[in-house]
Amino acid sequence: MDNYKADELLKTYCFNCDKETNQSILYNDNEIVPNEIIWRNESGDEFESAWEVVANIWTLSRCRGCEKVNFKHIIRNSPDRETDRVFHLPHKPIRQVPNWVIKIPMKYVGILQEIYISVNEKLFTLSLTGIRTLLDIYIVDKIGDVGTFKQKLDKLVAEGIITSSKAKVLEAAIDAGNASAHRGYRPDQETLFQILDIMENLLHSEIVDRSVNKIKQSTPRRR
Repeated sequence: MDNYKADELLKTYCFNCDKETNQSILYNDNEIVPNEIIWRNESGDEFESAWEVVANIWTLSRCRGCEKVNFKHIIRNSPDRETDRVFHLPHKPIRQVPNWVIKIPMKYVGILQEIYISVNEKLFTLSLTGIRTLLDIYIVDKIGDVGTFKQKLDKLVAEGIITSSKAKVLEAAIDAGNASAHRGYRPDQETLFQILDIMENLLHSEIVDRSVNKIKQSTPRRR
């Protein structure tokens, strides 16, 4: 069991430095608890169980470099520590929220926040389902709830809201979202980021279009 004293030095991960650093221990505690392991068949029926002893180890520390506070939780079920499960909080986001989101309509902000939270928790199926929902809200807001997604995309193009090339890109993103919502599809990180790029590009274009309209309105006309 790891037992540290206050102010003792520990080398561990710092979320701000994004690497292992020397840190001062602020608080340390642990507990040993029983844990039941259950094996199930493919139908979900329990068919065997066993008990193990698990140690929870918590450490709160301050980085000696940037002085940020970090929390570390170790779940240990083996003395050799090779099977330790280690959790660090806060953790460095794998996808930053764009700084321009403060300029988009508020109706998109709530679900957008949930999307980025799930992305950074690596809940990729939920993330993709959320993106599909946001795209649906965006489309309905533009043209109303008319027909299938394909028909909606065709109407967006017909009314000059998006180009035909962007419609094809959106169709691919929506198809992936449908696969997550209805067929349990879980994209890898690269695929999810490509779909996020599509969503971000669409929302950012709203800001650009609004800026263009303001420029046009404020530009003096030719005499």
